[in-house]
Amino acid sequence: MEVWISGTIDEVTAATQSGLAAVVATNPTLIARWTATGRTLESVVTEVCQRVDVPVYVQLHGPNVAGYLAEYETLRHISPQIQPKLVATHDGIAAAAQIVKARHKPLVTAVCTLNQAFLAAAAGAAYIAPYVGRIEDAGEDAIGLIDKIANLYARQNVETKIIAASVRTPAQAEASLLAGAYAVVVFYDVFQQLFESHLTQASIEGFERDWSQFTFEGRADLARA
Repeated sequence: MEVWISGTIDEVTAATQSGLAAVVATNPTLIARWTATGRTLESVVTEVCQRVDVPVYVQLHGPNVAGYLAEYETLRHISPQIQPKLVATHDGIAAAAQIVKARHKPLVTAVCTLNQAFLAAAAGAAYIAPYVGRIEDAGEDAIGLIDKIANLYARQNVETKIIAASVRTPAQAEASLLAGAYAVVVFYDVFQQLFESHLTQASIEGFERDWSQFTFEGRADLARA
């Protein structure tokens, strides 16, 4: 199981350097924010790859197979850390199948139906990403979809993993994982919220009171350092 992180360049750097985020996930909206000052996509992606040591998923524009493959080839010249996101269309999934042959790990994104999940797995995609928040905004059952996909993949012994994207709350993260998602994509604020519990905080406060009752030389040595 993994946490995938989105956010500002500083935020994704902090999350990955903590050792807790396994992948940086971008999308066109995020890249638009990163390039709002006039920088190019190549420039910001290069910076991220220099600052983190995990895979960086970048969504390709396409919209046809040749376009997807050409864009990916250009990005791979920046860094081998870059992996491709492709939308769940005929050409996106067909391009993913070609990329799999090169032993890379494409992610098919914006998966909204069981058929799309089936086709992406049949193409050998490493990952699929249902957009939990966006599917729920449309009045559809995102968690139910993840559950159906997970059951299908388990029955067929499929290696494609489900990455729940557009996860906006800790509750959505929990529900996605329980339904069978391998990982969740969260922005940095939600990533921080995943650690929170009022019960844990109450325990910490009790520990602090108890620690104040005795001496620990190791703590004093650390303070002096």
